[in-house]
Amino acid sequence: MSNKKVKNEFLLSTDSLPSYWLDLIFEVCKEAEYDGIDLALWKSFDAWNTSYVKKLVKKHDVPVRIVQVSNSPTHKEISQAIDLCEATWADTITLNAPTFFNLKAYRFLLDNLSKYKEENPKIKFSIINPEDSSFFALPIPKYRFGNIVEIIKKHSSYLALDIANIDADAFEDDFMRKLPEFVPYVSVIYFADKTKLGKWHVLPGEWVLKLSGFLKRAKQASYDRYFSTKVILDKKDLSDTDKVIVMLKKARAYYKDFFEDIKID
Repeated sequence: MSNKKVKNEFLLSTDSLPSYWLDLIFEVCKEAEYDGIDLALWKSFDAWNTSYVKKLVKKHDVPVRIVQVSNSPTHKEISQAIDLCEATWADTITLNAPTFFNLKAYRFLLDNLSKYKEENPKIKFSIINPEDSSFFALPIPKYRFGNIVEIIKKHSSYLALDIANIDADAFEDDFMRKLPEFVPYVSVIYFADKTKLGKWHVLPGEWVLKLSGFLKRAKQASYDRYFSTKVILDKKDLSDTDKVIVMLKKARAYYKDFFEDIKID
């Protein structure tokens, strides 16, 4: 597995294109000028064929940087994710937090995560914070993993930071200010916005989250890991591949304007 450090690559999470074959997703990623793939194993049967994924990496000259597993993981799924990391040199596995009251999945991670980390020290095992994440411990079971501080401290995990899942007030009042403290523990930032009407994981724009300020703040804090576009697109948009590429290019341009091209004194 390669130890080469790649800074601030802008990735496409394959679960943004759930109805596409993996070959087409790699092609779209290349056309939209993204830097690599965040491979959602749980959304693509193609991804269970390690040799096929390696062929796609070579065919499109697009690397896999992250392998993402479901919110109800099994030994088989995580073993496949580890195999993919070894085959593609991906250095990060992100785990979707269990759904509300899924105590079985929660217990599975508690019982096994430390062993996976010990056996695979080159892989950054990272928990994705769920919807309405906050900084505070909440007493009811459905908010397991909802406290992003606890993800890092209690579970000794990297944080796969899904900013669209953070409570909007907490995002502006707490997180923007405390971001430098979190940067060493963040393996990837899932980059998306949300609307006032409650639609989550939309492409960045003039919506609820102050993303331009967030990107500048991240650069000031010397964040040097991945960004991944993880969005929910309408079916009518997904039916037009050319339109999807244009939309994804706009997200890539937003990141370039407010992160890559920003000069920090």
